[in-house]
Amino acid sequence: MTQSRISKNVLLALISLVVTTSVLSRQSFALETDLLNEAQLSCLLEPSMTLELSSSVQGVIKSIKPQRGDQVKKGQVVMTLDSSVEQAALDTVTARLEFASRKVKRNSDLIRKKLISENEHDEVLTEQRLAVFQMKEAKVRLAQRQTKTPISGVVVERLKETGEFVDETPFLKIVSLNPMHAEVVLPAEYYGSLQRGADVTLYTNSDEGFAGKIKIIDPIIDAASNTFAVTVELDNTKQRLAAGLRCRVSFTEKQ
Repeated sequence: MTQSRISKNVLLALISLVVTTSVLSRQSFALETDLLNEAQLSCLLEPSMTLELSSSVQGVIKSIKPQRGDQVKKGQVVMTLDSSVEQAALDTVTARLEFASRKVKRNSDLIRKKLISENEHDEVLTEQRLAVFQMKEAKVRLAQRQTKTPISGVVVERLKETGEFVDETPFLKIVSLNPMHAEVVLPAEYYGSLQRGADVTLYTNSDEGFAGKIKIIDPIIDAASNTFAVTVELDNTKQRLAAGLRCRVSFTEKQ
């Protein structure tokens, strides 16, 4: 056998080895993906948001209506502070504005008749504008005596009661149960095999499945456990899912 034929055979053997390795690699990745799709991984249902409400100003609580377990809607007033001083201030500036407006009206007639100077008329108009600004400020201060919830949810803890003093510390804890989140922990070898927005099926104690989608894939793998977390989001409009339940998640594609 000549040297050129030997070199040619060696080259063909190397090409065959590379092709075989590539095929085996693709088959291995496909196998891992299939195993992930067929697996039902354990998870835990959690609220999609937890909020601790606090007051923007200090004061004594006049009323706080929601109890533990009550549902609240976005924009609902959940706590009111004593506002007698702020209400009195608003009443004062309201009377001042009404007087300034009457004064402007009277002076308009006088200036048309040239009985007062334009400078005097300008002073009256300025008094009216200042009264308008003072009224806006008084309304803002009065509105700050009420706290509204920025989300819809369920009260899980009430930390203050009527008559107590509040400041920047929380007085109410609210969780949002719609949508619901499920946290799933996967081995690091599956990193890159899932995509955000992919369909997921979640199971609780029954065989009934709940449709969900992957919302978050953690960009960092935990070095200690060699795992990463995935957050699944599920519609919970009918309140059929409860936070704290153990669950199973299947990544099997819908038929």
